[in-house]
Amino acid sequence: MVLSPHLDDAVLSVWSVVGGTGDVAVVNVFAGLPEPGAAPRWDRLAGARDRHEHMRARLNEDRAALTLAGRSGIYLPFLDRHYRADDPAADELATAIDGAVPAAAMLYAPAGIGGHVDHLLVRDAAAAISRTHGLPLNLYAELPYAARFGWPGWVSGAPADPHAVVEQDWESSLRSAPVARSALTPRVHRLDADQMAAKVTAMKRYRTQFALLNQGPLGFLEHASVLPWEVSWAVGSDCA
Repeated sequence: MVLSPHLDDAVLSVWSVVGGTGDVAVVNVFAGLPEPGAAPRWDRLAGARDRHEHMRARLNEDRAALTLAGRSGIYLPFLDRHYRADDPAADELATAIDGAVPAAAMLYAPAGIGGHVDHLLVRDAAAAISRTHGLPLNLYAELPYAARFGWPGWVSGAPADPHAVVEQDWESSLRSAPVARSALTPRVHRLDADQMAAKVTAMKRYRTQFALLNQGPLGFLEHASVLPWEVSWAVGSDCA
């Protein structure tokens, strides 16, 4: 089970899992439809005028992207941060996620890199579910946030730059997780040429989002120094 806070996080950050083999369920947590009304800032940047219609379009985009991997998404009714006044209660969120795919054998959840509150809420709920059921948990590095300063050398194999210590930007997020930092074992997945091509095709299905996430003409998510890698941390038994 891959927990995707928003309607693109799973494809952007763990395509190696979503597009891989075996049974994979993608649970989009903050996928609720807001009431019709003025679009908030991010939606306006994406050319939207009405938040309800924009979210409907995004849901269709997500279905199209997941179909490329032979997956179908599960959509929970919680509202995205910029559509709601208050955060959902932690136990309410965990109960809804837990009930989505009761037979999951492994859980992937965001690491919280970038500090987005929706990502942190899903991460913490996943940690609680993992403890309750003894379910193996992996925390994934969210794109584009995780690579905004590039990948560290131990990920990409490039020479280390003493003036770009990327891991330091990750540490506050990893240490804020409700698991022991010492229990996190990093894993690097390098996409092959076919996987990269498939991932780019899937990312572009998010028509209303991709230009912004890709940083316009910079082509950030498609860049040869960003696209080939995905990073996650396996949470060991020392997770209290």
